[in-house]
Amino acid sequence: KVKLFRGLFDPRFIGSSQHDTANYILTEQECKNDAEALKCLRADIRYFKWRNGVVGHTTVIWSASVEPNSDLVTKILTADHLLEAIDMSEEERGGPIPPSLLYATAAILEGCSFVNGGSQNT
Repeated sequence: KVKLFRGLFDPRFIGSSQHDTANYILTEQECKNDAEALKCLRADIRYFKWRNGVVGHTTVIWSASVEPNSDLVTKILTADHLLEAIDMSEEERGGPIPPSLLYATAAILEGCSFVNGGSQNT
């Protein structure tokens, strides 16, 4: 049996026609900010590997909708800068971090590969 994990949802990064169907999502209480969202995503990856007995390599595949370009992403130049930006409030860093970038960061921090199946430039 496959376990479905609730997804990270930021309505600014998907088309308005998809808002009503995005109904299996992490709540604001669980993910108050991007740092908390990253912790949730990392925990989901660890749980998936544990539940499925994965001892080798894992690849996380992003297959959600295409996200609009983010000006903030072009200003993040290093991995350390990305981790610092995730720990900042949205106001401090000057904008939102795309959900695909948070998934990619979680995957990498958990030792996984990340494949972006959308056409955005995360």
